[in-house]
Amino acid sequence: MRLRLHATTRRHTIIGVVLALVVVGGGGAWAATRSSTAKAATPTLVTATTSTIRQSVSASGTIEPAHRADLTFTVSGKVTSLPVAAGDRVRAGAVLATVDTSTLKTAVTSAQASVSATQDQLTAQQDAGSTTVQIASAQAQLADAQAKLADSETALAAASMTSPITGTVAQVNIAVGDTVGSTASAGSSSSSASGGAGSSSSSASAASSSSTAQIVVISTTSWVVSASVGSADLPQLKKGLQAEITPSGSATKIFGTVRSVGIIASSSSSGSATFPVTITVTGSPKGLYSGGAADVAIIVKQVENLLTVPTNAVHTESGRTVVHQLKNGAQVSTQVKVGTTYGAVTQILSGLKTGDKVVGTTFRGGNRTGGTGTRQGSGTSGSGTSGSGFDGPPPGLGGAGG
Repeated sequence: MRLRLHATTRRHTIIGVVLALVVVGGGGAWAATRSSTAKAATPTLVTATTSTIRQSVSASGTIEPAHRADLTFTVSGKVTSLPVAAGDRVRAGAVLATVDTSTLKTAVTSAQASVSATQDQLTAQQDAGSTTVQIASAQAQLADAQAKLADSETALAAASMTSPITGTVAQVNIAVGDTVGSTASAGSSSSSASGGAGSSSSSASAASSSSTAQIVVISTTSWVVSASVGSADLPQLKKGLQAEITPSGSATKIFGTVRSVGIIASSSSSGSATFPVTITVTGSPKGLYSGGAADVAIIVKQVENLLTVPTNAVHTESGRTVVHQLKNGAQVSTQVKVGTTYGAVTQILSGLKTGDKVVGTTFRGGNRTGGTGTRQGSGTSGSGTSGSGFDGPPPGLGGAGG
């Protein structure tokens, strides 16, 4: 019997296979091609295998610390001590730098004297039987003096910059002897959000007129990956999905969980709309660095215990779906019932059992051709593209053409 090829083209949400796929543009289409000069197909025995099929959305992202504190002095003064340098490990509450406190202490002393004086004045008026209006005025003056004392004490405390988190000093942008000053609120800390948008920085000092934080502390034992996906992939994503992460230059995968999925689009360098996705890295893996690139596969569906054969082993004969088997040296057709096609493999619902041998096809010489199909979802983040696909074919299906 002459072997006929029939490509099952049953469409799924997105089909991606580990074959020679040509990705066009931002991941918008794929094509597997076989040239007209390809040599004759050679039958190859392959095994019906029980497999686990996983559907994933792929994207590129950036590794960022899960916690980051961008700190800037909020009081004016000259830097008098700087006990840390970039790379130092610090604990929450550790003093990172101080400014001269002489002027700040004088302000506290003056405010305390003002409080005492207004308190005495209020007491005297109360003892003298002053009018209600006079007593109310004295009480208002006391409240104002007490507020000024609280402000001056807060400023004195702010003369010491402390770390709000346990982590590593990433940047030091001041030196002993520098004059700093700001009227803004105290330095802040935050958890990184997608694209780094969650990182916060204190207002610039008046002396330097720079928006650069004076000291930056980051966590180096907890990380997130900030990625982005295209609009076609967005409906499949939700908080809590599991993800596989491969840092750039590493062959070792780490794992994570989707923490948030943004619904406000931003434009990529290619002009297409993308949506931010933040993935919390599981545990404290070694060898991660802030700003490093990573490839991400977010698992959106997993189907287990599927009996599958290579898609090119499935044929249609006289309206029947069959596979070819070798029995007693002859090739015979066996009718099967198929389920979903996942790119390079097709689910078998009945007609075969695990371990059965069927005839697949290997093409020799020339490039492979065939049909083209639509690959849903695209979007870029950095140099990578976003798209989704089914992982496959599973191990044990080698030797089968696609």
